Amino acid sequence: MGHKIEAKCLDCGKTFTVDHGGGFLFHLVRCDKCGKTKSIGFDELGELHLRYLKGLPGPYCVASSEHDEDVRKHAPVESISEDEYHRGIEAIARKCRCGGKYTLDAPPRCPKCHSTRLKEGDVTVMYD
Repeated sequence: MGHKIEAKCLDCGKTFTVDHGGGFLFHLVRCDKCGKTKSIGFDELGELHLRYLKGLPGPYCVASSEHDEDVRKHAPVESISEDEYHRGIEAIARKCRCGGKYTLDAPPRCPKCHSTRLKEGDVTVMYD
């Protein structure tokens, strides 16, 4: 489950909200250059997501446990590792308009000056 956090840039002073993490049905990727986020739904990932589920020892999450178990038992696909899955997600995400690339592990950045020097506060919203 993802969450939003209030943040303040330590370089320019801008206050803004940072999204962290995906949800039950999507991953959140972030641009490694400007910090813009983009959600990628599991349905958009298609067979890539099924191949990842196939290799898990249990369900991906409680909300999709029946589906995940059915995939593990019956989907006619070969499993892939978590690293292969993450590379596939990032390939599907493509490049950001700024020229950076979307990754699962890019740090949050200030939307004004793109600094990564942020002070994060309390969680303001939990989301799926």
